[in-house]
Amino acid sequence: MKSQKRQRGRAGVSLLFSLVLAACGGNDSNDNPAPSPTSHAPAPAPTPSPSPAPSPSPAPSPAPAPSPAPSPSPSPSPAPAPSPSPAPAPAPAPTPSPAPAPAPTPSPAPAPAPAPSPAPAPAPSPAPAPAPAPAPATGLITTGNPFADAFFYVDPDYGVQVAQSLSRVTASATDTALVKAAAKFPTAVWLDRIAAIDGAKSTGGAMGLVDHLDAAVAQQKALSGSTLKPMAIQLVVYDLPDRDCAALASNGELSSANDGMAKYKTQYIDRIAEILARPAYAGLRIVTVIEPDSFPNMLTNVGIGKTVCDSVNSKGVYVQGIQYTLNKLSTLKNVYMYLDIAHSGWLGWDNNRAKAIDGFKTLVKGATTSGNLGIIRGFASNTANYTPLDEPYFDGTDNNVKSGGTTEFYEWNRMIDELSYTDKLRSEFVAAGFPDTLSFIIDTSRNGWGSPKRPTGPAADVDDMRIDRRAHRGNWCNVKDTGIGERPRANPDATRPHLDAFVFVKPPGASDGTSDSTATTPNAEGKRFDAMCGSSNVDALSGAPHAGQWFHDQFLMLLRNASPAIK
Repeated sequence: MKSQKRQRGRAGVSLLFSLVLAACGGNDSNDNPAPSPTSHAPAPAPTPSPSPAPSPSPAPSPAPAPSPAPSPSPSPSPAPAPSPSPAPAPAPAPTPSPAPAPAPTPSPAPAPAPAPSPAPAPAPSPAPAPAPAPAPATGLITTGNPFADAFFYVDPDYGVQVAQSLSRVTASATDTALVKAAAKFPTAVWLDRIAAIDGAKSTGGAMGLVDHLDAAVAQQKALSGSTLKPMAIQLVVYDLPDRDCAALASNGELSSANDGMAKYKTQYIDRIAEILARPAYAGLRIVTVIEPDSFPNMLTNVGIGKTVCDSVNSKGVYVQGIQYTLNKLSTLKNVYMYLDIAHSGWLGWDNNRAKAIDGFKTLVKGATTSGNLGIIRGFASNTANYTPLDEPYFDGTDNNVKSGGTTEFYEWNRMIDELSYTDKLRSEFVAAGFPDTLSFIIDTSRNGWGSPKRPTGPAADVDDMRIDRRAHRGNWCNVKDTGIGERPRANPDATRPHLDAFVFVKPPGASDGTSDSTATTPNAEGKRFDAMCGSSNVDALSGAPHAGQWFHDQFLMLLRNASPAIK
């Protein structure tokens, strides 16, 4: 996956302030404002027969998606770049202290003619009392859908990056309107390294975790009026040792061979848990997406020549790290945990889903001594990927997905889109013992596919009517012709009560990985070139910066190709 590199532009701060105020209003598809790094390679190679799913062959991916190889394997995505948090509300003026009582006047000595007494000074006007804070409301915290009836946090750091793009499109009225609309997008905050917890706001850099939580509280108060209403803020927990075992673009800072697990627990997870537990944030609904792609990467890439994945599996690195995270965060009643479940083009095959269900059940059950499978709210699908929500002109029957038919695109994978995938997973997880409350969120930040190449109706050939226009379903890096998808909102489908929200986990405009083939040495954040992002991949845009850095050209493409269109 790719984590977001925090770069900021000071020039757009005044513009950003107005954009963020507007953005706090939230979601253009919902009465309440709504929320929002890269996805990975597809699952196993297709099998010639319809029922068995092909065994996945992972493709390296720095950021979000899987690799394009016939049996690629995924990799995670970058985290959003933060922008300066709104200034804190002014502290109430202090109430003036009462004047001291006058000292007793001694009896005057007789005097000739007394001098006239001076006029008494007027008493100072009392300072106005500060405006009362909104009254707390019941229902700020819920045991159900954390997005329901809630505002979605708008990241000021994302606004800074949007403002940078706005300064480059002033000659185009159409693009200007699109970019201004993007300032309202609620996106997730990526904690993709230990330093992201503190941030560097004091020196003009990215906001830290406390800065974001303080900003969320301020937005909650500003939007609520007289009665405090719920506010959901999304955090991506993403710093496992040996991260993204089948990828290159964003392997991260921690190594299990260099005390990485101890650092992950004490310097990363423990610090996050301590901050989230502070009373100042008890009224926020804190949504966590935990370790995108790493566990699915391991599940589908063991025993096929991916030595790092074999190593983390044999040493239990991912299992130990994720279980520790689940255990620590499960004690906080206002923290809602969604485990990353890759996407339909990765785990959709029957054999891969079965492997995932068994693996995740063991993972969650082992996180607490009680073995409670209900400690997670559910799963996050399509993180930083491009898989459509729905293929409207055909379904996943064998006639459409078989190899040797009119397409080789699906390779016998009947899960052709994210809705069919999450529906199937939900029924299978519940059948395996997870509670009926198990729910899903889907990252729709880049799966709109609204370019002129989008099909408009059914066709005889599946390749001529599929919404997903990639050359291979495993291609995940800065994919061409893609667009913003459904805007973030809670309970988006009345027929799917298990679908908590559409969200923007991957901030639109954050690169999936660099296209510079000479950048083969990992930088300070563990980012480097992955061939999936280079010129050999027909789906990858050129001119891309490192994973997580702002990619202006991609940002504009996503806005222009949004489906539904941005208004």
